[in-house]
Amino acid sequence: MKFLFVVLIPSLLFIGCVKEKVVKYDSTILENYLEENSTLSSAELIACAGGNNTSFMGSQEFPIGIFFYPINGACEFRCYETEDVNVDPNDFSNYTLQSYSVSDLFGGKLKKFNHPTSFNEKWVMVTYKTLGKIHKCNPIRIKASVSPTNDISNVIVVTESGVNPSFNWENDNVPNNVIFFSVVSDEQDDFVSGTYTYDQFWTFYDLSNVVLNITESTPVLQANSSYYYTMMGVSVDNWVHSMAMKKIVTP
Repeated sequence: MKFLFVVLIPSLLFIGCVKEKVVKYDSTILENYLEENSTLSSAELIACAGGNNTSFMGSQEFPIGIFFYPINGACEFRCYETEDVNVDPNDFSNYTLQSYSVSDLFGGKLKKFNHPTSFNEKWVMVTYKTLGKIHKCNPIRIKASVSPTNDISNVIVVTESGVNPSFNWENDNVPNNVIFFSVVSDEQDDFVSGTYTYDQFWTFYDLSNVVLNITESTPVLQANSSYYYTMMGVSVDNWVHSMAMKKIVTP
């Protein structure tokens, strides 16, 4: 009996020292990627998408753009996508990582995932990291095949008022738009201002009807200068139904 006791003790010690096998999640699945980063605080990010299946913003190779606003310090930009639209968009196990290239817009103030043609609807989500946080957007419904983004540049009415022009697009009859994003950029495509409003009009630089402002300081337009005005009308599922670009020259 004494001999048996001596033999078992080292065996039990050996078993107790065996380390539990660490299982690494497949981070190409959004649910797993978020679980891997569960020690980080969760935060939101602003994103939407627009386009069609032929050409968008001058590109035939990438006729769909997934736009997002990277705050200061943002890194590790990722785009996840479902196979089709017939899934729960809030079930992150349905999303897999895509390898879409990223382009700068407005001097890098906004970025865009370059999405190829998509003849079926699907859901997309964007993520990135900042110090101590992981950010994700609300689900974006890709609707290029059923509701291509409509160019309404011809209905934008610009009312000159020195260096504070007004913009109106009340003739845009797309009922699916719930919020409108206005960007002013200079001739070098550098960002000047970016604002969101629920109204179909906005005046530079009047914030009385602005619900979200991504401009870091109060901008001023210079007299006798050229600028570009870009507007995106966005639906509740974050698809850009209407988009316009207008060149303006201040007197």
